[in-house]
Amino acid sequence: MAVSAAAITAITLLLPVVLRLDEFKQYYAAPAGPVLPFILKTTASMLGWEFFFRGFLLFALARIAGPYAILLQAVPFTLAHFGKPELETLSCIFGGSAFGWLAWRTKSFFYPFLIHTYLSAMIVLMAQ
Repeated sequence: MAVSAAAITAITLLLPVVLRLDEFKQYYAAPAGPVLPFILKTTASMLGWEFFFRGFLLFALARIAGPYAILLQAVPFTLAHFGKPELETLSCIFGGSAFGWLAWRTKSFFYPFLIHTYLSAMIVLMAQ
């Protein structure tokens, strides 16, 4: 989908700038190691996150809240990012809403899952 490609392109261009911030460098600096196990772990983790927030929570809330479910699911998504760099946590209300909108529009959590997996993996790989 074009939205996913645009998001991945924007992430790729934005991450080198964001990762210059000390808060991100310190939080995401991880010991170097094999890349494949890391990618598999990230993929499994993001599958759980996206299934819960965009698959289960969004569509369950949609039955009672309609399109407001997009914002409602973004709130606990943002709260789940507390303890991470402040800029990341603050951006989650917008990113979580965008992921929710994309899931709502496509009726699937697959595209937010792809974007979130790419974002998570690239942050750690670029921070090293």
